[in-house]
Amino acid sequence: MPCACVLCGQVQADVVCAGCADDLLKPTPRCPRCALPHRAAGLCNMCRCAPPPFDATIALGDYAPPREALVLALKFGGVLPLANWLACELASAWAARPSPSSSDPDDKPCLVVPIPLAPARLAERGFNQSWEIARSLAPRLGAAARADLLVRARDTAPQTALAADRRHLNIAGAFALARHADADDVRGRHVALVDDVMTTGATLAEAAAVLKRHGAARVTALVALRTPAPQ
Repeated sequence: MPCACVLCGQVQADVVCAGCADDLLKPTPRCPRCALPHRAAGLCNMCRCAPPPFDATIALGDYAPPREALVLALKFGGVLPLANWLACELASAWAARPSPSSSDPDDKPCLVVPIPLAPARLAERGFNQSWEIARSLAPRLGAAARADLLVRARDTAPQTALAADRRHLNIAGAFALARHADADDVRGRHVALVDDVMTTGATLAEAAAVLKRHGAARVTALVALRTPAPQ
């Protein structure tokens, strides 16, 4: 059935029209670790001085008008077909990324894990947008998807309501490996950690740190959108 593009409203065959997709997916030089726009080769100054626990980040575009409608329509509008579209584009971005060592056995994720929601927020929304993306992404990467590996160890205030210097404190200790999970589920594996938006990177960093403490060999963040600069 025809549908309206969530970005421009054009009636056509997909949730995002070809013109808007081309604009969103326009190649942008980014830091390979945190995905901030970065014109120089290699890591940005922040990642050189204080590298985050995740090893790399893939983002489709910037969280800026009008592109943020992609996430808002999925997250708050319940336009679930967007999750499949984002997963498809993330898989394409993964396949097209520069790979310094394609023969490295750790180069490809074997596990796709979403950032978990707090139980109360999950019950209120009815779905976890990160899991909706992750479960569509996993088969495209030839990986297993696990919604039950990471859990929220405690409730936190919404990150969007906090300044950058408060976000790391707010999210500290918020994640844990599920009680039923075995250390062998993570040890030595390359984990793809999925979220809808990366702002300061505090949430992804905290989740990646938990995975690394339990033996993950590598963590790659895959996000739909990335804010152009820390807020």
